[in-house]
Amino acid sequence: MRIRISYKKGYPIRFTSALDLHRIWERSFRRALIKVTYSKGFHPQPRIQLGIPLPLGFISLDEKVDIWIEESLLLDDINRQLEQNLPVGLEITSIQEINISEKALSTQIQHSDYQIYLMDESFSTQIIKERIISLLNEKEIIREKRNGKKYDLRPLIVSIKSNTEIQGKPYITLRLLSQQNRTGRADEVMFAMGYPITDFIVERIGSYT
Repeated sequence: MRIRISYKKGYPIRFTSALDLHRIWERSFRRALIKVTYSKGFHPQPRIQLGIPLPLGFISLDEKVDIWIEESLLLDDINRQLEQNLPVGLEITSIQEINISEKALSTQIQHSDYQIYLMDESFSTQIIKERIISLLNEKEIIREKRNGKKYDLRPLIVSIKSNTEIQGKPYITLRLLSQQNRTGRADEVMFAMGYPITDFIVERIGSYT
């Protein structure tokens, strides 16, 4: 049985890596007494397949993970057993059964939507709009990956705009490509506009096919 879990990743675990999240799901299923299917071969691994990895420090309203389990169980029972064994900051929003032969999540996703919250109340909506216009007018936005390889961020930006303030703070909505070998990072967009990491928090709203 293959299930797809949609979940929220909140502030308490925002600095949990994709690898550690993989381990959290494995441990949570084990504690819930639900047997996860393992791959075959000399080094069997639990069949747990995350969607597009969420960068460290980001929070999310809608992440997804596919997990293969040994038995066919009622989805409500899986949900109930898992909820009691998840860490603070990880919240299941839905569980569905999907076709066992469906393609990997990471190969289906085309783009991701983000909301970026600016932390300094002195930031005005007008200044943010001006920075966005300046960014979009650039023909190239050359950024550098951690491995030193340079790339053009501009074609990875589908849309970006400033929005009405939330609790006195302006925020930005952003859509980026999230394809294999063509994935934009929301924090890199903010860096390109001149904002340091301490000035904003990124929340992924969802990733879509």
